Amino acid sequence: MRIESKIIYLGGDFGIIDGNREYYIYFERIGHRFSQIDEIVIPEQKQRFLEFLRAADGRPEIFRFKKYTEEFRLNLARAGADVRDGRQVLKVTLVDIEDALEMIERSDEEEERMRVALSLMDDTFFLYEKKSGAFRMLHYHGGKAGTNFDTDIDSWRKQVLEEGLVPERSLGEFEKFFSGVKACNLKIFSSFDASFRTNGKIVENLSFIGTRLERNGEVSVVGKVTPNARAGAVQATSDLLEELQVDALTKCYNKKTITNFAQKKFSAASSERTALIIVDLDHFKPVNDAYGHLAGDRVLSDAGVLLRNIVGEGGVVGRYGGDEFLIVMNSVTDETVLRGILQTILVNVSTKFESAFDDIKVTSSIGAAVFPDDGGTFDELFKKADFCLYRAKDKGRNRYVFYRKDLHESLYKKSVESTTGVKYQGRDVLELRFMSQFMQDLSATPYRAIRDILSHMCETYNLNDVTIYYGEEMRRVYNAGNRRAEQSDAKFVDLPGFSKMLAGSRFIRIDFPEDIRSDCQDLRDVFAERGIKSTILCILGSPDEITGLVSFNRTKESAQWAEYEVNCAVMFASCFNLLPESTKVDFALYNRLR
Repeated sequence: MRIESKIIYLGGDFGIIDGNREYYIYFERIGHRFSQIDEIVIPEQKQRFLEFLRAADGRPEIFRFKKYTEEFRLNLARAGADVRDGRQVLKVTLVDIEDALEMIERSDEEEERMRVALSLMDDTFFLYEKKSGAFRMLHYHGGKAGTNFDTDIDSWRKQVLEEGLVPERSLGEFEKFFSGVKACNLKIFSSFDASFRTNGKIVENLSFIGTRLERNGEVSVVGKVTPNARAGAVQATSDLLEELQVDALTKCYNKKTITNFAQKKFSAASSERTALIIVDLDHFKPVNDAYGHLAGDRVLSDAGVLLRNIVGEGGVVGRYGGDEFLIVMNSVTDETVLRGILQTILVNVSTKFESAFDDIKVTSSIGAAVFPDDGGTFDELFKKADFCLYRAKDKGRNRYVFYRKDLHESLYKKSVESTTGVKYQGRDVLELRFMSQFMQDLSATPYRAIRDILSHMCETYNLNDVTIYYGEEMRRVYNAGNRRAEQSDAKFVDLPGFSKMLAGSRFIRIDFPEDIRSDCQDLRDVFAERGIKSTILCILGSPDEITGLVSFNRTKESAQWAEYEVNCAVMFASCFNLLPESTKVDFALYNRLR
């Protein structure tokens, strides 16, 4: 038994950079609800705590910190210098004193009980077979096997209750365990007092660690029973079971299992229309970069739960890798059913994480193909679903695309014929790579990343200028390309014609002057005055409250925008819009002072 320490890493201004798992569980549950560590210490101790951090001499002191439950708890704190990801940080270690005292008071009694119980037997296992309803609990001692229970699961529950094998204080947890096993949950982990292993003689505090297995269409649950004092010692057993079946983080099937299942499913002789769906989480990397990997892990875990709940008994969900999930969905009778499933996933993912992070919106992009219409093998269906996934991303993310021969066959064939293995051929592939690198660089070096990508777009897209306007006066705060006096502000966003052209969207695309609506003469006059022939105007903020504008202009001659140009322009504006307000303001000030 041991108390887990909470570890917090701080920057030079005592801002929270990251923490270990225990920190998030104790204080926040998910994400960075706190940005400064002095926000979680009681107000009357704040000044002394800051002095303690400045000293950072490793000597322990006691403070009261606000737990996520809003109660203040005594913690022993230590602070000292450390190095994390190549940078100097301040490492703060906290131990909850009250938890430690409670554990010490329990330790002698538990150790004695464990010593007696463990003298009776070595290993205990449980097995439930869904088809027959049989439940067995077996133990192995000295190399010999014995049976504790061998009956149907409902009779076993009745026996446990009648014989008092679980004390009244643990009946609630026992019922949860029973329900989880009978439902064949993907993961079983329960802990309660019982005398299962000792035939009613000694009550032990037991952990039940198990997983759902599927063999030749038969579903069962297998697991191991261990005293809580030894729970860590059997984790290898649980890990081994999960390695074969389940992704430990998301509790969905792992890549090997979901791939094997899909391959067998689509190779079997069947006419049932079945969808292969790939779900990719949008903006997941910025969560990891800005909030730390623990927050990212929580997003993946929650996404796994959400997808399993949506799919239910109608299919199987697996984590294919990174932030990508693979779904095999049965009985997709027609296009309406498929659209319903994809839309449900799309809306639920967006809603789930809508308020999880202030500055990052986690959504999903989805690609799908249907057996047997779009292919007869897993490989063929996966390639088409993957192709559709990248089409969804190419169109701006937070959307689904399913394979349609009339729309996609020509472009899909080109992607298959590509010798480089990329999704599309030509300039659009290169530009998506540039945007991908930009998004990776944005969190580490935002100013340089913005300047580099806009200079690249200005040169490559044959633009006369790319300009960012920001603030109440819509002043020009950055310019790549020609700097024209008449473009020093973007007050035209207040014109009625601008609102009509925007029509609630986040951008305006004009290929030729005649694309401007006839009832928007005020906007037509502005563009004529500024010599703009073609433009993409991406708003910052929202259509109801515009805080800035990014304009991509051609002034020499009109030209139709390529789809990748529009997509990359919108992607840039979306990324800029997601930056913290302080970063955008500082960027504007920095460039005005240059």
